[in-house]
Amino acid sequence: MSAFTLPNNHKPFTDAYFLHSRNILERDGLNPMVTYEVFIRNGPGEVRGVDEAVAMIDTYAPELAARGGSLHALPEGSRYEGGEPLMHIRGPVQDLIELETMYLGVLAAETTRANAGHGVDLEQVAERARKIRELCPDKELIYFGSRHWRYDDDAAISKAVLEQGWDGASTEVGARAGGFSHGLGTIPHALVLVYAHAFGRETATLKATDAFNRNIDKSVPRIALVDSFNREIDDTLATARALGEDLYAVRLDTPGEHPAQGADPEDRDADIYNGFWGGSGVTVSGTKAMREALDAAGFEHVNIVLSSGFGELDKVQAFLEGERRHGRLFEAMGIGGLFPAWHATSDIVQVEGRDLAKEGRGYRANPRMVRML
Repeated sequence: MSAFTLPNNHKPFTDAYFLHSRNILERDGLNPMVTYEVFIRNGPGEVRGVDEAVAMIDTYAPELAARGGSLHALPEGSRYEGGEPLMHIRGPVQDLIELETMYLGVLAAETTRANAGHGVDLEQVAERARKIRELCPDKELIYFGSRHWRYDDDAAISKAVLEQGWDGASTEVGARAGGFSHGLGTIPHALVLVYAHAFGRETATLKATDAFNRNIDKSVPRIALVDSFNREIDDTLATARALGEDLYAVRLDTPGEHPAQGADPEDRDADIYNGFWGGSGVTVSGTKAMREALDAAGFEHVNIVLSSGFGELDKVQAFLEGERRHGRLFEAMGIGGLFPAWHATSDIVQVEGRDLAKEGRGYRANPRMVRML
């Protein structure tokens, strides 16, 4: 029996795109064995929340070991280095894909408290959310921060954000706290990686987006996640050609390990805008290249959604300056980092025992981990 009192149902606390993904995988009959790798960039420090995270996975995926899965992790309270693998979770993807939001939130919150000594200040959250809305009165703003703090605080944090005029949240409990009926979200990297295993990296983005289009209610906008393999423009154009008017938008979430396809890492304004103009990750330069590629190919109707780091006011302002200089760049942002936290990240890094991960990530062994499940 778990030492932790957990909700009977994890789904209200889960990002909507993981719930969609489970639905899609079931309908398409895809359930390979995957390995997730969990890490926290901040460090060195003391990792906390491990025991509760393990309890979550054991509670919501109770047949994991019986189905050939396992969970290895650093023991609760261990010292770790920033970026060091903290957990390897192996099992059928359908058993695991819905659980990421909750276990990452617990790891982030408890590790933050253990090392930085603070919780979430709701007044400061509301103030930052208000400032971003004032900067972006005509942009769609979705709260994506449920994975950055504990699930049992998600409603209060989401409410503080959504009351500032934002347009939705990624979980059901967060959305309802702010007066909306359901969580918002479409496709995560995990879904793209499963389709990469099934069909190859070159067509994975298209195949995953097509699967979403075939299986998910038409009321949900079709937004392709296009950065998994650093082929942002190539995969966007291939998906736009295949889906046509059904493709509402593409989401750029390029990790900080490399520049986006088409971006100019040496952009001359990078120093002025704190590295958000050029360089690696989601940048003005990369977004401009994407917008130009879409327009040149006749896909002016396809919008651009940005995520990764837009809780920073400086980054938001850099992109707004980009629009003042270059015209239309983006229509929406998914934003999570509205409060200080030691964010935890979970990536699929192997599928059926073979290395397969989004560009810039990959499996890393850690002999300090011990088996928990």
